[in-house]
Amino acid sequence: MSHKNLSFLFALLIFSSCNQAEEKLSQELNDQVMQLHDQLMGKTEDVLKLKGRLDSLSSGKDSVNVHKMIASLNKADESMMDWMHHFSLDSLGKMDVLNKIGYLKKQLEALKNLEKSTDSSVHAAKNYTIK
Repeated sequence: MSHKNLSFLFALLIFSSCNQAEEKLSQELNDQVMQLHDQLMGKTEDVLKLKGRLDSLSSGKDSVNVHKMIASLNKADESMMDWMHHFSLDSLGKMDVLNKIGYLKKQLEALKNLEKSTDSSVHAAKNYTIK
């Protein structure tokens, strides 16, 4: 086998390995995004229940604080709905692997931020309604 053929096969092998690693990373990111999405959707029920409990306390002596907690829960709920509205599985299939990785990294980061704000809002409302 000539030196040129050997070099070509070696380059092809390296390219193939890189592409497989990128595809694997893309799939792992997609799995993380979907798992975090599912976890956040599970928290939606808590958000709705807590809003209902807080609504019944919204005309009490601490109504300003209660309204702030309700607004925070509403924002968490709306942010999740907005994220779902803008996330596009269809467009993922049309992207090359590097763009897909970049897109999924941004989506994962957005969901992590959403999770923090949702958890904070839920925690504050739970602590308040347990009093």
